[in-house]
Amino acid sequence: MVFIGKAFPLLFAAPSALRTNVPLSDAGRVTSLRSTAEKAGINGNAPFTLSDVVDNSRNTYRDLAGGCFTAEVTPTISFQHIRPVSERTSDKFEDVPFGSVANHVYEKIQASHKDSKPLLVYLPGLDGVGISAVQQYDDLSNAFEFWRMRVDPKNDRSTFVELTNAVSSFIQDVAMKQNRKVIIVGESFGGLLAPSVAMRLETIAGKENSPVMGLVLVNPATSIYKTSWSSWAPVLASLRHIEQEEEGGNSPTLPTPYSVFGSMALSMTIPDRSQYQNLFNLMSQTSGDEKLADVVASMRDGLGILADNLPAKVIEHRVGQWCSVGSQVVNARLHKLNVATLFIGGDEDNMLPTKEEGDRLVNLMPDCTSMMVKDAGHFILDDRFNLTSAIIDAPFDPFGRKKNEKKYDPIADWVVPSDDEIREAIDNRVQPLKDLLSPQFFSTGPDGKRKLGLGKVPKPDEKPLLFVANHQLIGLDLGMIIAQLLVERNIAARGLAHPIVFQGGNGGGAGPTGPPQRITKRDKDGPVDPPAGDFQMFGAVQVSPKNFYRLMASGQTGLLFPGGVREVFHGKGEDYELFWPEKADFVRVAARFNATIVPISAVGAADSANILLDPEELLNLPFGLGERLKNSSENTISARFDQSNADERFVPPVCTLFDRNSIIL
Repeated sequence: MVFIGKAFPLLFAAPSALRTNVPLSDAGRVTSLRSTAEKAGINGNAPFTLSDVVDNSRNTYRDLAGGCFTAEVTPTISFQHIRPVSERTSDKFEDVPFGSVANHVYEKIQASHKDSKPLLVYLPGLDGVGISAVQQYDDLSNAFEFWRMRVDPKNDRSTFVELTNAVSSFIQDVAMKQNRKVIIVGESFGGLLAPSVAMRLETIAGKENSPVMGLVLVNPATSIYKTSWSSWAPVLASLRHIEQEEEGGNSPTLPTPYSVFGSMALSMTIPDRSQYQNLFNLMSQTSGDEKLADVVASMRDGLGILADNLPAKVIEHRVGQWCSVGSQVVNARLHKLNVATLFIGGDEDNMLPTKEEGDRLVNLMPDCTSMMVKDAGHFILDDRFNLTSAIIDAPFDPFGRKKNEKKYDPIADWVVPSDDEIREAIDNRVQPLKDLLSPQFFSTGPDGKRKLGLGKVPKPDEKPLLFVANHQLIGLDLGMIIAQLLVERNIAARGLAHPIVFQGGNGGGAGPTGPPQRITKRDKDGPVDPPAGDFQMFGAVQVSPKNFYRLMASGQTGLLFPGGVREVFHGKGEDYELFWPEKADFVRVAARFNATIVPISAVGAADSANILLDPEELLNLPFGLGERLKNSSENTISARFDQSNADERFVPPVCTLFDRNSIIL
């Protein structure tokens, strides 16, 4: 009980745990748990009380009740314009009550930033105020003309259709009448409401004239039909019937059953593992010297935050009339909504099946891109994630940056990885292989003398350098050669790689460099903007006459394996046999640019392996196995432009490795 009494208000109160609370209407006043303690005369690192936590949480909700300018659409639904912190003390506008016309204010706000900011409307979750996105508001208001929807937390009983109409009406005024496009961001329930609004606006304006530039759905409740919340919410709400009666106008002494069990449900489903850890760390800083009566009172007040801001009757209405009804209305029509959509989901969302929902919406909606955030829960919009950056880079390109963006040229634009990137790749991918195989490198100078190491390998000067090598069995030598040239001679040799390397999901082959990416994106066609893999990171380009010509023409260093796949997957009795093409066009191109050619002879892998089944034997396997391998091989694009896919046998042998190998340059 004590844990929940502390944890629930901390979900909304503590900047060091989940979020930083910055008031939306007063730039000179910053409310935070730590500042509360400091105002009370407590050292910034000293323990603070549970009462401080509760006060801070209530301050956050109070700040969310106001904005820089408020336009009421209905008596209980309003939209608040949030200005950048630096502008919140100047040119304040008078709020526009329900029934009044605010067009002149919308025009003035648009003129204040000289129409340089795209219009963005944020639709909150079931709380109706958007407390979970507080940390994002400053960045959003700096980049966009930012409007936040607010629904009265106690008195509103709007239906889902009425909510849709209210938001649509506001967007008609602020966007359509001003001839502007709008980005609609919906979080949790707001992610269910946003598509409904977009559909409504398409009906009003027509699909071709819809004012919606794009949708951003953050952990959307479009998947709520897959959960049991519609059954549990009425049960939780029914606990209000056994609440302690107030006597003489005094508040109940103990927390109400609804506040206790409701807070427990949210505390168990909202935070992710990292946020739980931050909660525990912050709770350890709370003072244990409070009197029992004060602790009980603070717990009652802390747990009462839920009852005050999301009362039992309200949660029952919103789950039943908003979520359940909205899910039926929206999901039946999502496949027709042809609006560029960015789905943002946390893979640790315990409240909704968000991870699966991302895949569903990508496949269901005509134009949807999924962005999954690793180790994030339902409160995804904390200080570890930047919503503004995600929207700026969204497929609908709000600032038109991608139209003028220069396409990456792998020949001309590539830069050598940093020392840290090189060391990370060597330590984590190359060194384990070297520990297993213990390769030895030798180099030979013009005098014909061989030396341990690569000290006699020429360094590139004014003319290009070309390394020409044989491939060893399985091709395990490639990474070791690249790494050794970088470490010993500071030579960045750019490999000409097989096309299959660039067809993988990471876009660069061999997996992404460095630790796993926290954010991954995909659409119907597969991964979007994948991180560079080791091949791409270290300069590999797809082997082709054009790419080879451009490397030599630009004076760069190339690494070519003329034997290609045939040498990598050689058969029994073909140890160290060269399978180079009869046409040695690369020699003529290298000579044209006066390149220095350095031959590499690599041996040892075939002596360190025992081939159990070679490619030819595998292709002759019975029961259709060989036929499957043959079909797979023929569906793999050939590395050579002058031969068909069927001419290149892309079938790895089955073998065991048991010894060491050496590489000689």
